[in-house]
Amino acid sequence: VFNDLFGGVVYSGLDTDKFKYPIGSGRVTFNNSRSYMKAVAAAFIEIKTPRFCKKVQVDPYLEDTLCSMCGMKQGPYFCRDLGCFNYFCHSCWDLHHTSRPHHKPLMRNIRGLTRARTSHHNDYNVGRYRQDPVRDLAEQFGQTFGLHG
Repeated sequence: VFNDLFGGVVYSGLDTDKFKYPIGSGRVTFNNSRSYMKAVAAAFIEIKTPRFCKKVQVDPYLEDTLCSMCGMKQGPYFCRDLGCFNYFCHSCWDLHHTSRPHHKPLMRNIRGLTRARTSHHNDYNVGRYRQDPVRDLAEQFGQTFGLHG
């Protein structure tokens, strides 16, 4: 579908979990920047077949890189608008986008990082975490190798 719409597709694939079950995302690699930019500019495409209709969000691959403006700080914000199409640190985003409120920043989604930053306190009694992970690991090691009497 992407090749029909934008051309230049050299790879496309669905992301899967460890059991090879699709997780709802995929990747497409283009052999030229024109096709890539057309796909990113589209932002969404609708795929219609006799069996299903699916709206697909098209986001650019985001790197962990420095701000494209100042080149001194990490650039966690990416502007997908073709007039910008760059990475920005917080200060440069504010400076460059005060007159562009319709531009919305994209950020890399690093699994676990968002949860860790939004957590207001460390509660090791929730989910898979234990009260004292270091002590638990030491006890498990001791039991495995017969070091505790």
